[in-house]
Amino acid sequence: MRCLKCGREYSVNGLAFRCLNCNEPLEVKYDYNFLKTVISKESFKDRIWSLWRYIELLPIEHKSNIISLNEGGTPLIKSTRLAEFLGLNKLYFKDESRNPTGSFKDRGSSVGVSKALEIGVKAVGCASTGNMAASLSAYANRAGLKCIILIPHKTPIEKVLQILFNEPIIMAVELPYPELYKMSFEMNRKFNVYLIHSDSPMRVEGQKTIAFEICEQMKWKVPDKIIVPTSSGGNFSAIWKGFKEFYEIGLIDKLPQMICVQSEGCAPIVKAFTEKTDLKPWPKPNTIAHSISNPNPLLASGKRVLRILNKANGLAITVSDKEIIEAQKLLAVKEGLFVEPASAASIAALIKLIRNGKINKDENIVCILTGTGLKDMEIVRKQVKAPIKIKTWNEFERILSQIG
Repeated sequence: MRCLKCGREYSVNGLAFRCLNCNEPLEVKYDYNFLKTVISKESFKDRIWSLWRYIELLPIEHKSNIISLNEGGTPLIKSTRLAEFLGLNKLYFKDESRNPTGSFKDRGSSVGVSKALEIGVKAVGCASTGNMAASLSAYANRAGLKCIILIPHKTPIEKVLQILFNEPIIMAVELPYPELYKMSFEMNRKFNVYLIHSDSPMRVEGQKTIAFEICEQMKWKVPDKIIVPTSSGGNFSAIWKGFKEFYEIGLIDKLPQMICVQSEGCAPIVKAFTEKTDLKPWPKPNTIAHSISNPNPLLASGKRVLRILNKANGLAITVSDKEIIEAQKLLAVKEGLFVEPASAASIAALIKLIRNGKINKDENIVCILTGTGLKDMEIVRKQVKAPIKIKTWNEFERILSQIG
């Protein structure tokens, strides 16, 4: 593993998760020249459709250590009705809600817990707004490892119940989310807990396979734009790393434009990028999109996202809660896809970019849908109508006769 800033190297089997010199994220590096000689497009043809089909590009030495719930292999859905509604010809959804615990986090949990098992640690942990905790606790159970979870005390109850059912050691902390993140590193330093948090190297390795799958599913034609809901920046960085690695190996001949989406109520990365200022903590997060509401990505991958955006002609955009709610409903009504508010942010951003003239109707566009709508039902309750109540057959027939 190598520090992205100073280049200092660390063992891939160690307990370092950020650079001890400059506190920047660590990234797993491979011998890409060697990989060119052993990997081709045909290499993956007859393999099981999960993230582990890309084993040569994952940092697990022995297959016997792999902990899997058949994560990955999620569908890339070609939009029909929403694309027509928006005037687009090539719109796709990478639906990560189909993973075992309902979000993209399962990819990173699988690789992270596998590495934890491989190096012989006894406990894994993370600080999470919900999805990561639900995922990590499930995979820790699968591996027979202890799991320690830190969550904000206002985490949606649906996510909390899913976590609690897995019976980890879970603490709901009445402090700002950045403090939870710092606490997680104390768990690592003082108690040897293996961190599989938002931008840990192993989590990034698992989540980069989203990009690998998109390339295969599009028959090796790289999308023009990838729209990613972004919180701490780990998933955004991971998806970019996936495309970069396939490019380095020679499996694809170009890279996509990456688009970072944040909520107006918590947008530290977008603010720094658009205003060309230093990345600073967001003072008072206020958004329904809890999964993308990390107010201080300085502690995670915020700077890494800014580097990617600047080097790769990226875009960064904010969307309001109102736009997120409208997009969430539109995606369900037009395409039958039920996602949580953070996922719908990618659709809200797409609509805004079209309105601002930043999207060409013939471009290949992929929106990342990060998690299922079942993760956060509070917002849904406020949008839906009650069922039509009937007491007689006459009422039943009258209502049906009114349907066009």
